Amino acid sequence: MLWENPKDAIITLMILLMVIGCVNVFSASFVRAEAMTGNPYHFLIRYLGYAVVGGLVFWATAFHINYKKLMSPRFYMVVAGVTIFLLLATLGIGTVVNGSRRWIYIAGFSLQASELAKVSVILMAASFLGDRLQRGLRVSLLGYPSNQALVITIIFSLLIFLQPDMGTATIVFALMIGMYVLAGIPRRQIFDLGILAVGIGALAMMAPYRRERIFLWLDPWKDAQGGGYQMTQSLMAIGSGGLTGLPWGQGSSKFFYLPEAHTDFAFAIFCQEWGYIGALFLIACFVIMAWAMVTIAMNTQDRRGYMLVAGATMFLIGQAAANMAMVTGLFPVIGVPLMFISYGGTSLIANMFTLGLVIAVYRNESARETMEERIAAGLPPTEENRLRVVSPDRNRRPFS
Repeated sequence: MLWENPKDAIITLMILLMVIGCVNVFSASFVRAEAMTGNPYHFLIRYLGYAVVGGLVFWATAFHINYKKLMSPRFYMVVAGVTIFLLLATLGIGTVVNGSRRWIYIAGFSLQASELAKVSVILMAASFLGDRLQRGLRVSLLGYPSNQALVITIIFSLLIFLQPDMGTATIVFALMIGMYVLAGIPRRQIFDLGILAVGIGALAMMAPYRRERIFLWLDPWKDAQGGGYQMTQSLMAIGSGGLTGLPWGQGSSKFFYLPEAHTDFAFAIFCQEWGYIGALFLIACFVIMAWAMVTIAMNTQDRRGYMLVAGATMFLIGQAAANMAMVTGLFPVIGVPLMFISYGGTSLIANMFTLGLVIAVYRNESARETMEERIAAGLPPTEENRLRVVSPDRNRRPFS
């Protein structure tokens, strides 16, 4: 194997993807940056700044925080309260960009509360559902307190929907539903969810503009200069890359042809300049990272740790897959970034924090295994084993 353990694989791939992201963000944004600010390095400098902050967050979370301290009911309720406050603040004082009020600007930096809501959902689900699994309690979407985390997530989704950002609202809600499914809700409820999704989809299609968006997704070329413009430009950018891509920096789509070239559609620019081979390499990086995260989840005995890593995998890898599917026309345009490759400060920090939690769970499980091996060999566990394995909140008040 190239790596000795999944932790090393995740850290190596994270650094590699950030290097690729720096190169791609600069290539995709220097034309727009020059036109907007007179500085072609504007977005690259900001990306690097957010990367430094994200790196510090990752380091602190992965190596200096026992994730079990984040699993208490009090902490997750504080996280939920702060997230709701930020989402309300976004609706009240957020800046309108492209018809949506999604960002709060503070001292020249932007904060996107909806990205933080995704991380909040993972923490809530891991804490609440993991605790119920640990204590052998039933998990259900119906009835309080079993649906407590779901109710809070619905509030998140409604506030995000009002921005309006239907794509992110759907992702936040679907992420929590996915966590409930992983926790083992009854099969009948899974079936009912499928029926409900079909019904909501049918109702949504009753609106003429939504039907038009679906038709344009299926055939964007019929209105290539109107509603299908972004998708057709994305497909042309990908197609023009061929097998090995155009010379770096010379892709034409960034010259104001492809909207959101450095954010949601950064993968199209990457494909244009690195070709089919480059796209396969990038996809392979995400697949290997998914394998590493699933390996950690499947070997985690603590149910809260398992739910935390499983939720992180759905969030990070699922969103990456959705972005690439969107850019290539397999999904409708839903406005999600590609982890580390797209420009976005809040998203970058949230991604690195989430990966830090995954590494923290891995380190805890490694300490547990080491302690069990020492006990089996007749040796006392080390102090580090005790500190990491023994939950510091073992006397906490349980969930209802």
